[in-house]
Order: sequence, then C-alpha cells, then structure tokens
Amino acid sequence: MSARPVRLRRTAGLAEVEIASAASGNCIDVGIAQELCAAAEEIAGDEAVSVVLLSTRGRSFCAGADANSPDWAAALASVPQPVIAAVQGDAIDEGAELALLADLRVCARSARFRFSHIAQGRLPSHGATQRLPRAVGRMRALDILLSGRWVGAAEAARIGLATAIAPAGGALPAARRIAIELAGKGPLATRYAKEAVVAGSDMTLAQGIRLEQDLYVLLQTTADRVEGVDSFLERRRPRFRGR
Repeated sequence: MSARPVRLRRTAGLAEVEIASAASGNCIDVGIAQELCAAAEEIAGDEAVSVVLLSTRGRSFCAGADANSPDWAAALASVPQPVIAAVQGDAIDEGAELALLADLRVCARSARFRFSHIAQGRLPSHGATQRLPRAVGRMRALDILLSGRWVGAAEAARIGLATAIAPAGGALPAARRIAIELAGKGPLATRYAKEAVVAGSDMTLAQGIRLEQDLYVLLQTTADRVEGVDSFLERRRPRFRGR
C-alpha cells in the first residue's frame, strides 16, 4: 500500500480518491491539496472513468484545511464526472466544503456537518456560500452558516445536504455500491447529464433546455451511443469506452 496521503485507484469505470491522513483528522494541508489537484486533473482526462468516489480514512471525514493550500476546491469542482462522497464522520469548515463539492453525499448516521467560519470571524473560501444555498435553499443556508451549529445526518438528509443515510461505519460501502452501479453506465452520458444539471442551474429554463438538446445531439454522434443501441438489440451488457 502506498504511504501517500491521497490514493487514487481506477477499476472498471470507477475512480476512487481517498484521503488517508486519519492522524490529522484528514485536514487538507499543502501536500494533500497538491495531490487532490493532480488526481482531479488525471481523472478529468480519463475517458474511461464514469464516476468518482471520494472518501477519507478514520473517524473524521475532514476537520478543515490549511488556508495556504493550493485551490483543491476548484480542481475538484472541474471534474466532469459525477462525484459521490462517503461521509463517515465530522465534516468541519473546509471539510464540509469538501463534501459540498460532491454531487451525491452518502452519510453515516454518525456524520455531522459544521461551518464555523463566521463564528471565527472569517468567511468560507471554498464555495460554501454558493454551494450550500443551492443544496438546501437560501434561508437554511444562512441559518447554518451564521449560527455555525452542527447539522446531523438526519437533518442533512431532510434538507437535501445528504443524499442517503447509511448505518454507522457503512457510508463507504453504501457509496461504493452506488458508484459501481453508475460506473456501469455510459461515461459520456453520465458526464453530459452532470453538465446539463450543473450548468443548467445557472441558466434560464429555455437556456437549460437548449443545453440539454445540444448535449443530446452531441451524444448521438458518439461510438458509445451506437454501442448502447447495439447492446440493447443484442440483449447483452454494453461495452462503453467513453468515445
């Protein structure tokens, strides 16, 4: 096993990114930030990857970050594939912002989120003021950000901050099951679906529908679309290549 603090594994359309720095609460220091940026760039350029699974080791998901670290958030946000986070413990400050970068969040019942930046006299700097309202609504986001209170897994699921809840210790297996299922689907189709939803959320309805139509037409020109049709007619599992 590698001793590097960020581990990247790829199998059958799935890329797994794991922060393995449990002794520090998986805090994102300069070294981890650099490796996250490198992993994000590598994954983004891999046509065979359909989905990304983000996880950490230890009891804490992520207890924060070094303010002087490279912009790992921008790097992860630029990944075109859907990202699933397995949140098994506390996600605090930048750790909560790390979880927000995921498109789907599977949380253990023991997981908690906290944005204590404002209580410390500072502002979030990795997207929380923009991504949190998009996930839970403006009023709830302001409540969570201004109060700095803990948000448990049950509340997170109720307000849209968590996609699913798993038993204690079960966040990673549950998230991996979802990731493996998605990894069996067409890489281009999953990328285009994410692009349509993410980019479309900042557009008017008419613009978003136009984007969806453009991506639909683009997908029809790919080898993966032909493979999808052929596999259906031949009643076999598709062999997508991301092209």
